[in-house]
Amino acid sequence: MKAEVTIVTACDRNYLWGAFLLAASAAKNIPDVPFHLLQAGFTEEDVALFTQFPQVRVFELSDEDRRNVSNRKSEAILSADTEYIAWLDADCMVIGDISSMLIPANGDFQIRLREPDENAWVWCEHYQNGDTKGSLPAAVIEKWREDVGQRETPRLDTTCVANTFVIHRRHLDFIRQWRAQIAKVLPSSDNGLIDRRSPAYFMIDESVLSSLVMFSDLTPPIGPLQLNRDPKAHVAHFGSSPKPWTRWRKQFWYCHRPVMELMEWLRANGKDAPVLPWAFKPSSTPFAWSLAHAEAAYAKCRGIAGGILRKSA
Repeated sequence: MKAEVTIVTACDRNYLWGAFLLAASAAKNIPDVPFHLLQAGFTEEDVALFTQFPQVRVFELSDEDRRNVSNRKSEAILSADTEYIAWLDADCMVIGDISSMLIPANGDFQIRLREPDENAWVWCEHYQNGDTKGSLPAAVIEKWREDVGQRETPRLDTTCVANTFVIHRRHLDFIRQWRAQIAKVLPSSDNGLIDRRSPAYFMIDESVLSSLVMFSDLTPPIGPLQLNRDPKAHVAHFGSSPKPWTRWRKQFWYCHRPVMELMEWLRANGKDAPVLPWAFKPSSTPFAWSLAHAEAAYAKCRGIAGGILRKSA
């Protein structure tokens, strides 16, 4: 029976461990779900780490597009031939059996939309006089309207998060539009994951996706993301640095046990892994735990002190 959904991701060799965590955790928890990895800069040995899992296919990204790999998510999505395609960033991990959550209800575009407080934090450096915090800066909305050139009124008053989403293949023209819009509005060079030279597009591919969700005629119906709700079965997105393969953060310490269990599962099944980082060695657990909690306490103290100083200024 043909699978209904394919998980896809893309990265360069800087995210080797992240992509491996994602592929291996998918192989352990949802072995019947096909997995596509589009990569740049991997060695033959690197590729073999992924193709040892039967459901994984690895594709090489062409060097024709010099933009950051994050701007090339559409290529990974278009590589799949299943009814649904699930994009997961290469710094994600599958926790538990998420197979029932990969198919969106009623075929909706399953993606997370930001709440007002998160928008206020994301756009804090870009608000101008008259803007409402929690909404989007008026100048950004106007720039998106002009660049997309389709709807006159915004569909939403928020932005989307592009690290995890699921889409039906009947909406692939929207993904093709995303690729074309990236080519239109973003520089043709790799300027990193954040490019603050352009307030409207400082989050690169995610900003472009949000502009289309707001103003494109091709935007699919949007449904709530299901992949982040169940503590026992969800997609963990490690987000900002440090990543757990470098150093654990308190926020994601709950993933330490699943990672240790995954390493044991790999050993028990005769699977290879990249060189094990110190943070993933069982002997490092006490120090890794202490460091994660100490850094969290330090950050909290800095935040409190900064608030007091701002109030007294």
